[in-house]
Amino acid sequence: MALRRPHRKSRHGCVECKRRRVKCDESRPSCSNCSKRKARCEYDSSGSLLWADGKAQSHASRSNKSASEGPQEQESFHDMANSFGVLGMLGGHSATSPYSLASLNLCDLELMMQWCNATYLVFSRNDQTDPIWRARVPEEALLHSFLMHGILAMSALHISRTRNDHRRADYISIAVAHQDQALALFRERLHDINPTNAKAMFAFASIVAVYAFGFPHPPDSKEPWAHVDDLLQVFVLSRGVHQVLSTASTSIRDSNFGPIIQFEEYEVILPDDILAALGKLREANYTFGTSDPTHDTSVYEDTIHKWADMTGAMYSGLSSVALACRWAIRLQPKYVEFLRKRKPLALVILAYYCAMLHRLRQNWCLDEWGPRVSKSIWLLLENQWRPLIHWPMRDIFGQAFEPNLT
Repeated sequence: MALRRPHRKSRHGCVECKRRRVKCDESRPSCSNCSKRKARCEYDSSGSLLWADGKAQSHASRSNKSASEGPQEQESFHDMANSFGVLGMLGGHSATSPYSLASLNLCDLELMMQWCNATYLVFSRNDQTDPIWRARVPEEALLHSFLMHGILAMSALHISRTRNDHRRADYISIAVAHQDQALALFRERLHDINPTNAKAMFAFASIVAVYAFGFPHPPDSKEPWAHVDDLLQVFVLSRGVHQVLSTASTSIRDSNFGPIIQFEEYEVILPDDILAALGKLREANYTFGTSDPTHDTSVYEDTIHKWADMTGAMYSGLSSVALACRWAIRLQPKYVEFLRKRKPLALVILAYYCAMLHRLRQNWCLDEWGPRVSKSIWLLLENQWRPLIHWPMRDIFGQAFEPNLT
């Protein structure tokens, strides 16, 4: 509804002069008679903005509203009506807006607030990456809907895992719905990673890896391998994520996303107990390599070395989930294959990885992995292999660990 102003002059003068039946010179903003009497000077035709449909409220109609309203109440109401009436002029002169607004999606708004207030922290490593994950990634999501769905899925998952109320199942369903849409859109672009979508592809690939860690799994299973296989699926997914990151990183290295792929330098200094456990692990690898020609010593040594590097980074002060993802991403495909075949030494090394997951359990998406998978590994290994994982089992379970853990 548009607004118009009436003519600036009134042939009958101001309200006060008409009441006193004296001639009014119609000076504005106050006529000479009212100025001399220090009275309020009003004109019927300019007291307020008129609505274009002619339904303006005159001074006379305001005066008849209620005998109980005093001059101050009437004046306050009149000023308030004028103030809000101005809004009618701010919309321009067109009869209708070129945009139509749907109802607010309060659930999605809640999830975006959750991301900006808390969820982004699971991805950030330091002060340089904080603003990227908190602000730049959502800005990029405005241009790429698969990333927006990924953000909302991650936030819903975070709420479901950390908020203890009756709506946990609802948030899981919301997370799955958003993630399904995100993946469908993401797959369409996997073969066309370019400078225009590289940052969004990179961010979403990172979200996928953490989402896989954070998605809840059944806590109990009669088959120990089920828990190991859950973690193995995360590794397989991480390998796919690695391919996306490798392609996209070239485009974002010098962009405002650059700090995400710039890892800090650190010195690998490990405690004596870990060094002793690593020594036994490497000795076992060498021994089996000399006695079994099918034993791939180099793959195992590479995996052990990457575990030691990850552990050193943790002891240098890094504590983000990026450490856990980085080890999974850097694994050689052959080691993942050995896990699938349930090779004993591959399972032993995985138990060491579980110990690191347990030490990173302050990240909500990693909190259950260490104890659940390491216990399953213990049950899967034959007695001759179990001594090799005494250190990670004690590191995870402490005094509660018993060699006959069942």
